Amino acid sequence: MSVPISVVIPVLRDTARLITLLQRLPARPDLQIIVGATAGEGTEVTEAAAAVRPDVLVATGRPGRGAQMNAAAREATGEWVLFLHVDSELPEDAFTEIARVSEDPAVVGGFFRFSLDSADWRARVMEWGTAQRSRWFKLPYGDQGIFVRREVFERLGGYRELALMEDVEFVRRLRRAGRLHRSPVRLVTSARRWRQHGWFRRMGGNWFLMTLYAAGVNPRYLARRYEGRRRSVVAVLARAPSARGKTRLFESLKIVPDPALLRALLLDTIARVERVPGVDRTLAYMPASARREMQSLISEPRTCFEQRGFDLGESLLAAFEDLHALGYEEIVLIGSDLPNVPPTVISCALEMIKRRAAGVVLGPASDGGYYLVALRRPARGLFEQIAWGSASVLAQTITRAGTLGLPVGLIEDWYDVDDAASLHRAVKEGGASRVAEWWSARGGVLH
Repeated sequence: MSVPISVVIPVLRDTARLITLLQRLPARPDLQIIVGATAGEGTEVTEAAAAVRPDVLVATGRPGRGAQMNAAAREATGEWVLFLHVDSELPEDAFTEIARVSEDPAVVGGFFRFSLDSADWRARVMEWGTAQRSRWFKLPYGDQGIFVRREVFERLGGYRELALMEDVEFVRRLRRAGRLHRSPVRLVTSARRWRQHGWFRRMGGNWFLMTLYAAGVNPRYLARRYEGRRRSVVAVLARAPSARGKTRLFESLKIVPDPALLRALLLDTIARVERVPGVDRTLAYMPASARREMQSLISEPRTCFEQRGFDLGESLLAAFEDLHALGYEEIVLIGSDLPNVPPTVISCALEMIKRRAAGVVLGPASDGGYYLVALRRPARGLFEQIAWGSASVLAQTITRAGTLGLPVGLIEDWYDVDDAASLHRAVKEGGASRVAEWWSARGGVLH
């Protein structure tokens, strides 16, 4: 006997492991495979998956494992949905096991026996501890291959898109819907993370986080602790240099668009952000096809994500939503054409948000807009009905903040490099070394 099963695989920055897993999954007519990826990795993951298994679907969602799994589960057509981590290897008899328990209508879901691919004695300790948690508390983690009837999953509303503990929260709700089956079938998981972080340190850390979660600690704090993130983040919103934006700048300079200048502006801006102490740094890029190009500009791939939205207002809101979902409490967004912005100005905006001296902090720009915006959490409606590109952007945003009851804090005025005059000013004032090099190579003369 067999039943249609949809296997959902969330993946983040682990395409190589995904390829290995897809190669090992059996080809079965009753098996649907769906990969859940972030929007920024969608193209890369789709290409990698298609090269191995052309029948694989790829669904994209915003950052966060819960969001990725929900996006993939919406494409599921199987009677059962099995959520499989990319580090795990599914045995053939897992399908037989799901088909067997499918005959019992009281069973709404289940999970497999946790096993590590290591001969180390400490792996056996990890397995024993997980078995006791699963047996006595009926509380499996996601790396045990949680499977659930699709209609039950949909009725429960899927995963809560939490920063962490989305699997624990879901299992708690699932247990109230019916019986949870504890399968003796071993699901083998890579021990690489235990080796990397230390066997008992990782296990103890997981238990500590679980204890905090059970005590009511916010998953956002737990996510930051788990991932090693800070409370504050500064994100640079940028178009890839190869996309050749900044039309006004090049028309003012009376030259054809030069990606080298755009790259210099972006790199100088990133360098200024790197001088802001006590923050994480990210790069929100567009278009989607420029992921690898933008990753080459930063030191850590995880700090690079795709912008979402059809206009600037939607992109700003989406960036705040994505970063807030990762657990950040103070979020600053700036443009990519601020090659000599003082890091102290960015720190000032962060401090105002931290002290709750303002609900939103804006950095006025000389053209009537703003070069910086800071929030503690997304504010829907703040960036609506704004005439982007006009001289009234700042005034309109302040008005919108007032209608939402958000006190506005203003920091020091600064300027975007968007025409020849502002480019000359940036070079003359110093601090923009790459832009100055570009200018010098062009034989520029400052007046």
